Amino acid sequence: LPDPELLGSPQQRALGTCALAVAMVHVMDVVNAERPPGSAPLSVQIGVHSGSAIAGIIGHRKYQYDLVGDAVNTAARMCGMSAPGRVCLSKATFKHVRGQFDLTERPPLNVKGKGKMVTYFLGGRTAPSASPSAAAGSPVPSAETGAAAGDAAGCSESSEGSGSSG
Repeated sequence: LPDPELLGSPQQRALGTCALAVAMVHVMDVVNAERPPGSAPLSVQIGVHSGSAIAGIIGHRKYQYDLVGDAVNTAARMCGMSAPGRVCLSKATFKHVRGQFDLTERPPLNVKGKGKMVTYFLGGRTAPSASPSAAAGSPVPSAETGAAAGDAAGCSESSEGSGSSG
């Protein structure tokens, strides 16, 4: 989990998570450029939701780091509602990042375990990143600052056209 002094507020965590998600989508162009000619292109589809989560190490013989909570499950559902090369946001995350990214509202979708939800596709950044010394005293994270606790992102990598994910 990141330093809470770096990304201390829910808005900062959401902005950082979304910036990282956009960077992950774009890095797939580099990955695909390095793949052998004729191989199927790889893509990611990402879902982001903001909320509480618990992280920790579980197990007593074989240790495993795990992240659990409704926010994690909802992020996974957002991922399932996304599309290859796209980032899907919940309304909770949308509220934190609106005005900072291009966002496209989608029609309400029936989300398993949640009912009808309005979701959003995330586009590029519309507002420049602020430095830590910004007047508000709180940085607007760029892709380099990474993701944070309290925001969960679900991801899958797939070979477009094959329908597989993993």
